[in-house]
Amino acid sequence: MLPDSQTRILRLLARYPEELESAWDVPRELSLPGLAESLGLVRSALHEPLKALEDAKLIHTRTAHVIDGGSRKRNVIHLTAKGRQQATTIIATVGEISTNVEGDGGLHGRENELLSLVEALESGFAVVTGMPGIGKTALLQGLGNTRFCTLDTSMDATALVGSWLASNDPPRDIDAQLEMLTTLGDTILVADEVQAVHERHREGIDTLFARLMTPDGPKLAIGIRAPSPYEATVRLEGIPVEDGQLLLGDSVSEERALEVTEALDGHPLALHLWTPSDELPEASDAVQSFVEETVLSRLSDSERTDLDSLSCEPRPVDATHLDALDIDSLDDAALLRWPAGHVEVQHLIRNVRRVAWSNSEEIHAAAAQRWSAIESNDARWFEAHHMTRAGLDSSGFIEEHSAAIASAGSAATSVLIEDALQSLPDAHGLRRMAAQIALDRGEAKHAEVHLNGLPEPDYTLLARLHRINGDLSAADEADAAALSTASPAMASQMQLSRFAVMLDDRLPDEVSNLSSIEQGLSKVNIGTLDVDKRRSAVVLLAVLRHRVAVLKNEAENALRIRNDLAELAGGQDPLVERLEHLADLFLAEQDSAEALGAEAAMRRLVERTSEPIQRVSLGLALVQVQSRTNQPGAATTLERLQEVPLPLDLAAGRRLDAMRWYWRGQLESNSRIAFWREAALRLRSAECPHAARELTTRLHRAL
Repeated sequence: MLPDSQTRILRLLARYPEELESAWDVPRELSLPGLAESLGLVRSALHEPLKALEDAKLIHTRTAHVIDGGSRKRNVIHLTAKGRQQATTIIATVGEISTNVEGDGGLHGRENELLSLVEALESGFAVVTGMPGIGKTALLQGLGNTRFCTLDTSMDATALVGSWLASNDPPRDIDAQLEMLTTLGDTILVADEVQAVHERHREGIDTLFARLMTPDGPKLAIGIRAPSPYEATVRLEGIPVEDGQLLLGDSVSEERALEVTEALDGHPLALHLWTPSDELPEASDAVQSFVEETVLSRLSDSERTDLDSLSCEPRPVDATHLDALDIDSLDDAALLRWPAGHVEVQHLIRNVRRVAWSNSEEIHAAAAQRWSAIESNDARWFEAHHMTRAGLDSSGFIEEHSAAIASAGSAATSVLIEDALQSLPDAHGLRRMAAQIALDRGEAKHAEVHLNGLPEPDYTLLARLHRINGDLSAADEADAAALSTASPAMASQMQLSRFAVMLDDRLPDEVSNLSSIEQGLSKVNIGTLDVDKRRSAVVLLAVLRHRVAVLKNEAENALRIRNDLAELAGGQDPLVERLEHLADLFLAEQDSAEALGAEAAMRRLVERTSEPIQRVSLGLALVQVQSRTNQPGAATTLERLQEVPLPLDLAAGRRLDAMRWYWRGQLESNSRIAFWREAALRLRSAECPHAARELTTRLHRAL
């Protein structure tokens, strides 16, 4: 009969199909680190049973790529044919293995704490605190029926809600967030590593938690490092000494296991790092002393350098971006965590290393250099972060690579710029970027702080701020000030953009007063523009006039405008085709053969349009018409449009994004309140205060 340690390994390996033995990529659980984590054992506890199983020809090892483990090959373990037969016999007798995949030692010795956590959640919320590596994540993962999110410095409340809702486009309005979260029923919402949240987003996270921490709200469990700003429900200490042997494995005697567990204060991660050849520390500061004097002393100079380089990363990193570092040896030494397929240093180890640094700026400068060699948008965010931490002037770099950096998301970008401004308060270009991002996010208070920090007023951004706040007279004054200081050519461009916004600042079924827009369009002086910009201005002016003609049901005027555009284009033009489809769609008599034909033609046009703004704009026009007589068809069209990523750094993208939320509320009556709340917020941030106000009025009537 095989020892228990060997049978557990066989039962675990039997979970993976025979086909993986020749696969290029294999799950991490088949590597030594992953196997140890799955079994909840220290890695040294696996050496003897693995050797015995290999000697008995029950397992064999090979090198393969580990999924999400970087480009290097790792040693992985498979059952032999004999081993698979043996495992089948064992499983028939004792059943499948139950595993807990977690790197902090599973739940050995945590039965009472788990019971306390479950009981606390009966009242709605609970807070788990403790030092790094003590097992907070393991305890929270021991809960059933959860939506689990591990926070990092680049995340805000919207990203957290998006993770819980499994949505790439979650609501930003807190009332909408709460309504959509309540649809998850008895699911426990888990927010882990809350201490990692950046100060830029702390208020939003705290506000969300405060709204959730009520008996009537969804159940919420928080994991946060001690000391915690929230009252602790469960404060984790070390595991009981009698549970040490379970963690250390049966290759360690009971007497030695008790001695080790007691010496390391029952700290699960420290026990994972221990090897039988290690000296034990004195009782005072046992864990930190053990890490500094024993664990890290095993590393070579190059491994220590790589550990420091990874320890300075602000958030978990895609392992494919770490080819310059030897992360395999660090992983084999149990120094790494692998959250959601990314990699970071165990927090206890990272903290010990950061405290010991006397050359942090050099470490960050080297990291910036390493990231500079990586070609990806994500790399530019990390490079800029490390430049700032190295004490370098990152303002020019951030402005030059703003488009690539923005791809990390507005939450991460705002954190990056906020950090840069701490050391570069006079970087006015960065401050203007910070204000613009805040306006794009609908964060009026943050935008106002940055706009007030500029040496000269930016009237264009101030006008946006006033519209978000609903102060239209102040917005008009700021617009006038911006026009007065602009060149004639720039003033013409600004006027055209403003008229486009005015046309968009209405709900789809509203017929607003269009006379002022018509008068304004007639006064725009295109002749002031440079020759290379004049043609595009003529086209935009014609498009705006065509929109007005369609809204006023003036078919002949719309046709004349299209003919003029076609003559200007000198032949078949995609823009003229789009305008013709829009006119046919909105001007055809409802339920007529012409109307059905126009809908079918527009569907085909939407499907073959690849540019995101054009595709969504045309698609929403189709949704508007379909909603009158074919709501299921409208819902199907809208669902497809939800998958199209819009450029939210552009005003047109933000307005279309807001309208997608409006139509979701219009077509899904059960969730209308939540969707319209979010649409109203996004309309305000898209500089559509009239539409936001009208939708809010309808929202109140619906309530």
